Amino acid sequence: MAQLHGRYQSELDELTSQYQQMVVLAGAMVRDAMRSILERDPALGRWVVNSDEELDSLEVRLDQACLRILALYRPVARDLRLVVTLMKSVTDLERIGDQAVNIAKRGFDLTRGTGLEPVPEFTEMARLIVDMLELVKRGFVERDAQVFEALLQAERQVDQLNRQVFAQVIRAMAEHPDQSRRGLALTSISKALERVADHAVNLGEQIVYLVAGEDVRHAGH
Repeated sequence: MAQLHGRYQSELDELTSQYQQMVVLAGAMVRDAMRSILERDPALGRWVVNSDEELDSLEVRLDQACLRILALYRPVARDLRLVVTLMKSVTDLERIGDQAVNIAKRGFDLTRGTGLEPVPEFTEMARLIVDMLELVKRGFVERDAQVFEALLQAERQVDQLNRQVFAQVIRAMAEHPDQSRRGLALTSISKALERVADHAVNLGEQIVYLVAGEDVRHAGH
């Protein structure tokens, strides 16, 4: 019995480790996707695109490991909440990776020419989102549901910056119609960042569920 319990705990610990790997990788992908644009570095963008396969692989492994634990050990209480949290969270992490790839690919378009360039708000949006994913990791490791409020606050800032970016780029495109391709790339990047912030909030909701057993989805925040 002790050996079985030890194996069970080891598998739960491995789940936790894989989740943290996904959070770190997703955050690095967003950070370097934006660096590839701001520093005009296509090599960083290619790293982001190539890293998506690793993130997808981690998602599949984590899903399979969760299903194995559910089938073999039938966890209850906190352990069950952990498994459910991870199974829901991997989808958001995988989609964050997809958005990072989208950002990197738009960066390839921008590095091919000159004209409209990323506005200063992009730097702040990227910083906020990387900080949000750090909050997700800390909230999960420390079982701190309070990070959810900080995530909501950061998301509101990202939303505001996204609106500012759109207004500036649309205005610039009206003044320079020949820059419409670059302008569309910039608005696409801004929208992708806004979606990453949304996914980070979803991850925060799952942390609240993990810690408190409370479902705060669609709670009017």
